[in-house]
Amino acid sequence: MINNYQEDENKTSFSWQNMKRILKYVSPYKRRVFIAILLSIISSILVLLIPQIIAYAIDEVFPAKEYNKIIILAGIMLICVLLSAYLSKKKSNQLSILLNKIALDLKVYIFKKLEYLPNTYYDTKSHGKIYTRASTYPDEVAVIFCYILVDVALDFLSLIFVAIFMLNMNIYLSLIAIIPAIILILFFILISPLRRKLKLIANDKAANTNAFLSESVNGIMVTQSFNREEKNTHILTRLENKKIKAEYHTLFVGNLNFSLSGIFNIATTALIYYIGLIYMYPVTSIGSIMAIATYAGRIWNPMQFLSSNIGQIMDASSYLERIFELLDEPLVIEEKKNAKVMDIEGNIEFKHVDFGYNDSLVLNDFNLKIKKGEKVGLVGQTGSGKTTVLSLISRFYDVKEGEITIDGVNIKDLKLNCLRGNISMMLQDNYLFSRSVYDNLVLDKKIELEKVREICKMLEIDEVIMSLEKGYDTILLNNASNLSSGERQLLCIARIMIQNPKVLILDEATSNIDLKTEKKLEKALELVTKNRTTLIVAHRISTIKDCDKIVLVKDKKVYEEGTHKELMRKKGEYYHLYTRQSII
Repeated sequence: MINNYQEDENKTSFSWQNMKRILKYVSPYKRRVFIAILLSIISSILVLLIPQIIAYAIDEVFPAKEYNKIIILAGIMLICVLLSAYLSKKKSNQLSILLNKIALDLKVYIFKKLEYLPNTYYDTKSHGKIYTRASTYPDEVAVIFCYILVDVALDFLSLIFVAIFMLNMNIYLSLIAIIPAIILILFFILISPLRRKLKLIANDKAANTNAFLSESVNGIMVTQSFNREEKNTHILTRLENKKIKAEYHTLFVGNLNFSLSGIFNIATTALIYYIGLIYMYPVTSIGSIMAIATYAGRIWNPMQFLSSNIGQIMDASSYLERIFELLDEPLVIEEKKNAKVMDIEGNIEFKHVDFGYNDSLVLNDFNLKIKKGEKVGLVGQTGSGKTTVLSLISRFYDVKEGEITIDGVNIKDLKLNCLRGNISMMLQDNYLFSRSVYDNLVLDKKIELEKVREICKMLEIDEVIMSLEKGYDTILLNNASNLSSGERQLLCIARIMIQNPKVLILDEATSNIDLKTEKKLEKALELVTKNRTTLIVAHRISTIKDCDKIVLVKDKKVYEEGTHKELMRKKGEYYHLYTRQSII
């Protein structure tokens, strides 16, 4: 079932394995992590020295009236504060660099995976949700693991240091703060799965909104044509309200942790002063009581951040689950370790091929031979499997049974870049990128502009290109919307000629084009198909009747095969199909 904006994704369970896996992306930068943690530790120790200095001043300096020492102690405290701030700044710089590097690495891994995932993945997934996983989640994970994870480690270290300082001064007063802190930590751990579950729901609601926005942008013309603006606004509002409600539940649990830490902070500090001053003074000095109360505050400050940070780490686990779910998607179209690279001539053969989507067969025991340089037309009713035949040749899908060979070699034994590098496809609606005309024509090849222009002149598209604002340097709008349909198709034909493939696939390449432009396209196609193995699917049979061979696909097989004249003489299915179109 297609996962769209109306349904949440499958729920996943928390796995520590995901936390271990993310370390793989952090390990190349462990030196930066170590430096950041070291700087933070030194910074924390400098701050923790201040209550000790204050206690010394109250208990020793003021009673002895050594007021000259106060200036020295104030200077030492100022140095501690400034040095701590400087080290914190250096730590932040290290983490900022680390954040960008980890986010980049994650996005590259995800993007590379997306480039090799089969068409079936994109057929069954909302593109908006894919964008969310590829762009938003890596940034969130990088922030959390660069800042939050380091901060959690530092919070724990800070708690240990504070506990040591406190216990060294007075064990009993220290336990008033330490025991509640341990209880609260256990409470945070117990409710963290609930926080993760709620955040996972919130993520799904946000992804649903993104999916709807992506779908709405892609279908904006349909929306405007059928006056669905108000309806779509209502849907977006409903999706956003669901997201807000889910986020509220997540924040409620997070704020509960934060609030409890604040309450415990005030209560334990007051209790330390009360017990210390009523029951322990003067055995325990006022300076020591004040220092322990100050340290108690420094226990609860990290505790508040710790509760928030642990919550965010659980959030990160929900992002990681979706990221690794994508990265773990089976490639399906996998390349063998010993895959071959060879010079392809263009002899293609389907041998007893079975193929279907899900459990429904589209091709069954399909057999077809195509010779090098032969031009073959595929015809048949809608849904007969013509386009499927074309997709199988490029291994966008793999056959269930049988095999497809090129020059006698099973296409599964070839490297994908070898196979697809020798095949070019031209569809009814080809995609042109938002780059310059020149970049769209050459793609990754290094070809001089004059050579490109020579081909474009041959196809009678050079004049159109040169009429654009910057000629071949003109940046095309979204899918070349600043060009007509015919001009876009001519650009795609030029791109094919520049790529110079051995096999050419044309799927309804001249559909939805006016007759005048179609004649121009047909002339260009005559040039581009010359001396190439060519497979053509066309709605109008008149456009393929001059092919070397015409194949009619019906009942999941090659139903009829031959030249136009041969098939017309048979007066079979092809004859009736052609006759009906001629009458129309």
